[in-house]
Amino acid sequence: MLKLLKVNSLIDKIISLIKIKGDQVKLELISKFSTFLALSILFFTLVILSLLMLIFLSLGIAVIFNEFLMSAYWGYFIASAFFFLMIIMVVWMIRSGKIQNWLEEAIIESSYKKKP
Repeated sequence: MLKLLKVNSLIDKIISLIKIKGDQVKLELISKFSTFLALSILFFTLVILSLLMLIFLSLGIAVIFNEFLMSAYWGYFIASAFFFLMIIMVVWMIRSGKIQNWLEEAIIESSYKKKP
């Protein structure tokens, strides 16, 4: 009878240890997911604000070119050509695999980096 009580208490302790470990894993996953979500929100906010800044900056530069060239439209064409060249460069970088390689290296480095 005494052995049965010891075995039961041992089983209860093992079960509670497993529950505690499960809760710990759950909390770690929640922490990692919330960090990912916060960084994603920050990233998308920065992207949207950067795009708005770029739009107004390009409009301002186009107006300056218009005044410099004494034209109502050449500045907009010049600004558009600049962005067209940027699009060509980005497409070339994607096709050559440079962006994918950079992202793979960044993900591998961040996944093996230990937090203090």
